[in-house]
Amino acid sequence: MTQQIIESNELSELKEQFALMTTKLEKQKIINDELLKESMTTKLSHIERWYHFRFRIDIIAAPVISIVFFAQYMNEGFRYWGFSLLVLAIGLTDFLLNRKSYKILDISNLPNLSMTNASEKVIRHKQLHSMINKIFLLPMTILIVWTIAIACNYTWNLQIIALVVFMLVVSISFGIRQMKRNRKRLETVLHQIKLLNE
Repeated sequence: MTQQIIESNELSELKEQFALMTTKLEKQKIINDELLKESMTTKLSHIERWYHFRFRIDIIAAPVISIVFFAQYMNEGFRYWGFSLLVLAIGLTDFLLNRKSYKILDISNLPNLSMTNASEKVIRHKQLHSMINKIFLLPMTILIVWTIAIACNYTWNLQIIALVVFMLVVSISFGIRQMKRNRKRLETVLHQIKLLNE
């Protein structure tokens, strides 16, 4: 009889400990899920800010540069004012393609999607970005060469060429680095979505 009471007490204690451990694990999972969601939100907000920065350049800076350049060099011939039309065309095309890319990614809903749907969106986003890079390869090359030619006033001024090339390399390197960081952030977000869905 005493043995049964002891075993019953031990069983009750084990049940209490198990219930306590289960509660702690559930709380830990909730905390981990909240930390993952917070991390995802931070990473996605970086990407969103990058997109908004690009949108501002495309719909504000490109048209302003085009209008100012066109007005200043209207009587100088196509080799000057044609540059402003190219800047405008690149800016507007970049805006439309980046807007499509932004909508495909669907940043605000991405953390709430299943792993399959989130992966699908990220893959489609990467494919479109790859296509955008290919589309702009030729126009951007022409724009860079044209920028150098205008900066040198169509002469071989090596100091100005070196300065413009240096500024363009720094600018392009910064853009490429940001795109790589965004790709890394998206891979991390996908991993975190996978952890949340486990």
